[in-house]
Amino acid sequence: MIIKSYDLDTPSVYVFHCINVDIDEFKEILWGIEEEGIPYKVESINMDISNDLSHKAALKSKLGIGIGISKDKITLTTNKLDKNNPLISIDLDQNYNSLRNLGANGARLVKGIELKKI
Repeated sequence: MIIKSYDLDTPSVYVFHCINVDIDEFKEILWGIEEEGIPYKVESINMDISNDLSHKAALKSKLGIGIGISKDKITLTTNKLDKNNPLISIDLDQNYNSLRNLGANGARLVKGIELKKI
């Protein structure tokens, strides 16, 4: 009998948030990714700077897309961009549409289609 082994690490957009942020504060971002049909993974990381979080997430993601959420900022970046120059950076207290569009834009980068306005 031959047993096949599969890599169960589905290519996903990684969302890293600092440990002081409650998931209820950024559910809209996750829903934006989900609406575009792209998988995501969420991890709590002991870091406080959104640029660092998004950069680390992008490097870990097989898709090369990462979102970082600190206590006050959210950044979206790719593994090709410099850590200090993310693609998009907004305040966490933005309206629901902005948060949802940021998540959708992470997924749209994967799909290679036009980004939504934030």
